[in-house]
Amino acid sequence: MRTPSALSDNPLTFIRKALSRSTYTLRTGYWHTGERCCPDFPDENFVNHLKVYQFASQFCGAKKILDVGCGTGYGTAFLAESGLNAVGIDLSRQAIRYAQRRYKSFNLEFLRMSAESLEFPDRAFDFVLSTENFEHLRDQRGNIRQMSRVLTEEGMLLLATPNPEMFVRVNNRYHTHEFAYSELVEILQEHFGEYLVCENQLAPTTEEGQRTRKEREEKGAMGINLSLDPSLWGTRVDTTYLSNTHSFFCFARKPKRQ
Repeated sequence: MRTPSALSDNPLTFIRKALSRSTYTLRTGYWHTGERCCPDFPDENFVNHLKVYQFASQFCGAKKILDVGCGTGYGTAFLAESGLNAVGIDLSRQAIRYAQRRYKSFNLEFLRMSAESLEFPDRAFDFVLSTENFEHLRDQRGNIRQMSRVLTEEGMLLLATPNPEMFVRVNNRYHTHEFAYSELVEILQEHFGEYLVCENQLAPTTEEGQRTRKEREEKGAMGINLSLDPSLWGTRVDTTYLSNTHSFFCFARKPKRQ
């Protein structure tokens, strides 16, 4: 997910980045768009995305992990260091090929697969992560259904996806739909017995975004704030890397079987 500042590059900067990416593609076979993060392009967007994985790693101890929409695999590899094993899936052949070449470990696997049709048995994973991928899909409801299906009874889903209040009039051509708070609540409660939506850390920058958020506050339709109360269902969490300021962080457990 690009931040607003990343969308405002001047033409000269854009040309330099395009030339750099072209050279990189000739050398590696991977075309870097800037929307999908890559460790060889450690810009602000990459750093922001990496922090999600750094935050998520605390939930991975001795767990079977699924990273849905893993992209170039840097985050999946990071989670594998804490977990029992980790599987990263993505629809992009280039991204999966990059991940398979770069990250090799006995407890790490990368597969080309649709997030809307996960080819795993029921209850296969203890922890499922989907970060900045949900908004790219055409069948988000199908994706949620699939993630709940492959999650164990005691497992947890962490879904990070942009809060549209932060991007009023910012059109990202890679996104199919950015879910409002009420939409997230609706889809999560359909597939999980328990869920929590954590608010992003900054206020909207536009008047329209601020108005939308204020209306939510007046209706009492607000998520939790982990920076004020760092706990999930009574268990304390480490918020050191909770600085993905533009996204909702959704936590869900007790999947409902269809």
